[in-house]
Amino acid sequence: MRKLITGTAAALALAVTTIGAVAPAQAQWRGGYRGGHYYRYHGDRTGAAVGAGILGLAVGAALASSGPRGYYEPAPRYYYAPPPPPSYVEYCRTEWRWDGYRRGYVPVRFCD
Repeated sequence: MRKLITGTAAALALAVTTIGAVAPAQAQWRGGYRGGHYYRYHGDRTGAAVGAGILGLAVGAALASSGPRGYYEPAPRYYYAPPPPPSYVEYCRTEWRWDGYRRGYVPVRFCD
């Protein structure tokens, strides 16, 4: 239902924008300087346009903030993996072997 309302509102906004954009231009005299006096046309609708823009902004903000806040799932929790079970037991022994580089005996570990 929310998707339908949002789509309808977007289509209505697009239609209103299009109608406003294709309104015919009127080449009428709006005032000016004549006979030593400045004349001004008082049919200006700038205030109405600004008011409509503020109203549209307020309605859009109200629609955007009225929905639920749960757009995303909570972050997954990561745990350390348990250590692998021991597959076998190592039996190690240390033997002393001659090392020609060091010119002496060194311990060497052997595991079965």
